Amino acid sequence: MPKFPPHSTLLYLLYRLSEEEDSDAKEMALRTLDAMRLRGLNDHVGGGVFRYCVDRRWTIPHFEKMLYDQSMSLWVFALAFRVLGRDVDKSMAFKIVSCLQTDFRRDGLYLNSHDADTAHVEGATYVWERKELETILGPAGFAAFSEAYDIPEGGNFEGKIHLIRRADTPCAELEAALLDARRKRLQPNADTKVVSGINALVVCALVQASRFLGALELRDSASVTMRRLIETFWKEGRLARAMSDGNVLRRGFLCDASASLLALTMLAEDDGSWSGVLAEAASYVESFRDGDGWVESREPDFIPVSASRYDQPIPSSPSLALLGLARCDLLAGNTPGPVEYGEPHEADFHNVAAMLCNGGCRLLRPETPAP
Repeated sequence: MPKFPPHSTLLYLLYRLSEEEDSDAKEMALRTLDAMRLRGLNDHVGGGVFRYCVDRRWTIPHFEKMLYDQSMSLWVFALAFRVLGRDVDKSMAFKIVSCLQTDFRRDGLYLNSHDADTAHVEGATYVWERKELETILGPAGFAAFSEAYDIPEGGNFEGKIHLIRRADTPCAELEAALLDARRKRLQPNADTKVVSGINALVVCALVQASRFLGALELRDSASVTMRRLIETFWKEGRLARAMSDGNVLRRGFLCDASASLLALTMLAEDDGSWSGVLAEAASYVESFRDGDGWVESREPDFIPVSASRYDQPIPSSPSLALLGLARCDLLAGNTPGPVEYGEPHEADFHNVAAMLCNGGCRLLRPETPAP
């Protein structure tokens, strides 16, 4: 059974744990965080996470790297450090930041993904021959590395080795040596398209990480990205979808609008200069309402389709809209109305929004401690 990282579920569990003790929620969160962090989903050398693992033990990934996974996993591990206090989660978060800034960032924005294959060979950039590891690390280094990582004689992926940690033994210098060697290989192709809504999720993650990790420079990076998003995609009260090879696709979708609104509310908590565009963004999101529900797009050549409410692998458009608009109310000094909770797993980001609407998960302010 494939194992996809359950970002929204982890956020809900962690926000619950920030409000109340729950041993079952804590055990679920810890087990899943450690599986994602220690096993095959994690790019232990270069940072960041792969798209999913093909087996239930999180051993071998599909080696594609998606921007949305980097943004959501950064938010998750930064929050995990703030709630659980484990340095291993902080280290994981900073390595995701490194992956974002090194492999995804282009001119202040972030490209969409990196392929799983290199020259049509799945994982070729990422896996190792045992002899290769011994040569790069040397005898002493290889012995130390083998204490931290499982290095099976016959490999674990088509005769080669995909790195999986067996312990949290520090070996940053050895990992850096492998990263230097790996960068000399042929690299996977990148999907250089820039999607506005996914970039807005990066802004959300950077703002949250700046607070939870105490890294103010990440908030500056978030502000730069948001300003580039507005310059590139916002025009005449509408947000465009994507940019490819300098060409902007000027179609409007709720997924992009709601993610951008949420990002703006996070920036506006600390900086009132965002209030003007925040009000415009909230009005734009409201234009997607359809009775008691939401429509994903109102483009004239589209058949109106109700927006999906399924919060995996990323938050759904309605859940992002609910949280963004609720935060707008709180920033304006108003109290959002109560919201019913949804089904576990399928509505977990909705449930994060419901917590806020029902009085939990306070807004962060510069003068108050984190929740």
